[in-house]
Amino acid sequence: MGWRRRFETAGEQTTANGLQRLHLPGLRYSLRMVSPDVMEVARIDNGILRAIMWGMFCLMAFFLFQSWSENDVLWGHVMYLVDPEAHLRPQYERWIARGADFPSFEVWFQEMMDIHGHRWIGGLIYLALPTFFFYAAAIWPKYRPVRFDRARGVAYTWSWGRFFITSLDNDVRDLDMTIRGTSILPSENARDPELIHYGPLMIRLRHHRWTKYRERWPLGIFPPSHAGQNSQIAFAIRDFMLSYSRPDWCDRLEDQPPYSLFDRFLMAAFNFSLLPTWWPKRTEAMIERHLAQQSRNRGVP
Repeated sequence: MGWRRRFETAGEQTTANGLQRLHLPGLRYSLRMVSPDVMEVARIDNGILRAIMWGMFCLMAFFLFQSWSENDVLWGHVMYLVDPEAHLRPQYERWIARGADFPSFEVWFQEMMDIHGHRWIGGLIYLALPTFFFYAAAIWPKYRPVRFDRARGVAYTWSWGRFFITSLDNDVRDLDMTIRGTSILPSENARDPELIHYGPLMIRLRHHRWTKYRERWPLGIFPPSHAGQNSQIAFAIRDFMLSYSRPDWCDRLEDQPPYSLFDRFLMAAFNFSLLPTWWPKRTEAMIERHLAQQSRNRGVP
């Protein structure tokens, strides 16, 4: 299929050739060395969803600011929720100044609340929408990246309370690596091969309990740091997991010159979360359980 190419030859080059091919200044944003034997790879869907949420939040915040500055009907709904008396008193005073024959403010205020008091519901929705979008963009836990442990030969991650882990003893074929284009339409990716260079790297990991069930994970960052980000991540994973010794580029990864402030701002904004990414103790317990089960299956005491 033109829009998705099977990736089976990544990492088969020599280390020297592979090191020349790796664009470390860009990969430093997708890969992170957690420890000498553990590498973390970001998930691209985290950035895409957060970019949408930030866009919706900015749009709603603009409309909210415009309503406040113009004191229009929508802002009036918000004031019915926040402080209806402060909203209605200036209206009452204007009508009195024009000679209107109104009862006392308390009586008039109660009559207005009986007629228009339900408008607080619209104000609640108007405030809840930007609050939700901000929560989804900045506070909602970001998708857990996938970690690769070369010492124990496993790849693992969390998703909505589910733990996925795959053993990679002598090869990475069980990851089922594929390169996908940026468009959700296969026909678009087939017509424009350049879209392949900016899409995610797709891998599969097995559920820790129902091992026959495998789920796909798109790896990389959004926006992509450079063309060919997906294929280079695939090579880096294979080189890191299968090399006899730890690859030299692991030590050079964090020492690469940073991108421009604007590029770093986009990457940080689209991959930012105020909540922690991992549960270290629980993760370690799940890995040990998996390794113990693998030993039992092999008949190792």
